[in-house]
Amino acid sequence: MQELVLIFTDLFIAAGASSPQSVPPLPALSALLARGSVHEEADWRRWALRTYAGVQVERVPVAAVSRRALSEDPATVVHNAWMATPVHLDAGLTDVHMSEHLPELDQDEQRTLTADFNRQFAADGWQLEFLSAKAALLSTAASLEADTVDPARLLTQSIGAALPSGPGSSQLRRVMTEVQMWLHGHALNEARERRGAPSVNSLWIWGGGVEPAVQPSRNLPHLMSDDAFLLGLWRMLHARSVPAPAASLAALRARESESSVAALSRVGDSHSPAQALEAIERDWTAPALQALKNGDVQRVRLHVNDRLFTTTRRDLLRFWRAPRSWLEQVA
Repeated sequence: MQELVLIFTDLFIAAGASSPQSVPPLPALSALLARGSVHEEADWRRWALRTYAGVQVERVPVAAVSRRALSEDPATVVHNAWMATPVHLDAGLTDVHMSEHLPELDQDEQRTLTADFNRQFAADGWQLEFLSAKAALLSTAASLEADTVDPARLLTQSIGAALPSGPGSSQLRRVMTEVQMWLHGHALNEARERRGAPSVNSLWIWGGGVEPAVQPSRNLPHLMSDDAFLLGLWRMLHARSVPAPAASLAALRARESESSVAALSRVGDSHSPAQALEAIERDWTAPALQALKNGDVQRVRLHVNDRLFTTTRRDLLRFWRAPRSWLEQVA
């Protein structure tokens, strides 16, 4: 394999936000990050749009591109769509914080929330549909522009400075407030609380924008991801047959692709970020490091916390570089 790209889709760590005791050491990831080159590359979605579609945008239209994951029809162009992520907000004495995890809704909960939301808000021009257990799309007849923030960047953080801003933000903030009031005491949350699951007390609206025009590409890397944005982007670029994500680098290499992109989540199927990172180390970064050493992979690129790290087999010879933990390098 010529190149392996590993995108950490939700590994956002502010300086000093995590103590050394709260994160696993991850020696293979640390070695990959330390030996290669690095430069700032804010927003992995913006980087993917530029790298694979040749498109530069002011605001990344996360919702419009992600909507493509639900349809392979190239004639379907999405306008006025926003991501609507179910979240649990914790209210303190002076501030409101995003919880440590994004709630997951099973299919029955998704159907219930969708039907109830659309009955309540359709008259105001809002329509909800779910993409996955953690993500929904919110469409509106109005054309709105606003600056917003991916909720994965806000876990455990104050939301005050991250609320929608810009020309159309007042409407987004208003509907977010109305949704919070509507969700208070909703039967879905009562059922979740009875079984010990976190309530969904808000929908975080973000990622709006117009779908960009792109040219078809025949040289796309092999995508191994169930991330809606990447799936949608690949389908926009006419790579309609997107295989199921590989569970590990070994499974990916068995498909004999020249260049591959895999999306990794620090949450995954686990509610323990530390366990998810240890699984990524076991299944991806440790095998990637070994593949570089063996010459089975020529280059590994890792997009982590708004930095792009590039490591080649030759870079591994830079033994004089002092070892540093992966957390020091990305925070």
